[in-house]
Amino acid sequence: MTVGFPLHAAIVTAAGSSIRFNDDQSDAPVKKEFLSIEGHTVLSRAVRPFLAIPGCTAIVVTCAEGSAEETAVALEDLLDQNEIPIMIIQGGSTRQESVRKGLEQLATMSLPIRYVAIHDGARPWVTPELIISTLATATVFGGAVPAIPIVDALKRIDENGMVVEHLVRSGMVAVQTPQIFEYPKILEAHRDAVRPEKQYVDDTEIYADFGGSVGISEGDPENRKVTWLQDIPDAQRQIIEYRLVREKAKSQAGAQHAFRAAWAEAKAQAIAARTVPQQA
Repeated sequence: MTVGFPLHAAIVTAAGSSIRFNDDQSDAPVKKEFLSIEGHTVLSRAVRPFLAIPGCTAIVVTCAEGSAEETAVALEDLLDQNEIPIMIIQGGSTRQESVRKGLEQLATMSLPIRYVAIHDGARPWVTPELIISTLATATVFGGAVPAIPIVDALKRIDENGMVVEHLVRSGMVAVQTPQIFEYPKILEAHRDAVRPEKQYVDDTEIYADFGGSVGISEGDPENRKVTWLQDIPDAQRQIIEYRLVREKAKSQAGAQHAFRAAWAEAKAQAIAARTVPQQA
């Protein structure tokens, strides 16, 4: 064990459909985790901070069916580092199922871990400091989640969009990820939570529903989740370029290598175009 840091692993979820992000209803959607912010993909930014935490022994990244190659490309150079293994596995039809599959993958590895961090691949602004503070809280309570105060008034509406209830904001918070839990308790909770009659909101609900305690650590307002097109600068342009590169690579031998090279070139050209000095 690294002094001061318990051995742990991380699961980064990127198996969603990005339906809200692809608002044009295209039959060729582009996952938001694969697009770039200031030169690096959303997914690589979500994964990279975990590599900096002492005691991290493995990272599992869940992906949608048929997207393993694109996920590998989105991880950029992270798969080339040989200090902490990063595994890409196919997720499930729900986030809950994807997390459980990630936990089961860790179980097959027989790692001597005490905690597991579960993080959204669409949260690219997570910092090592936030991970460390959440891990520290988990060592006290068994489970931990970063949270920020709710500053807006909360209302409940009906199916017609009419306000039907005015909720009390006091004592309520908005939670983020990573959510960190004792292992294998979180695995056992997920196994018990496989029930068709209930869908859980997040992993803290699963952990608490099966006897675990979850403490709150201080969240970060910058630790936002990419949800809409406007959350990524030049998203629409990137989507168009991504689709073109993806289709071109499919027709070439060594599709993954071709896609990786072509997409890297497209990103480099976009960055160069934004940094060319303007003529006076």
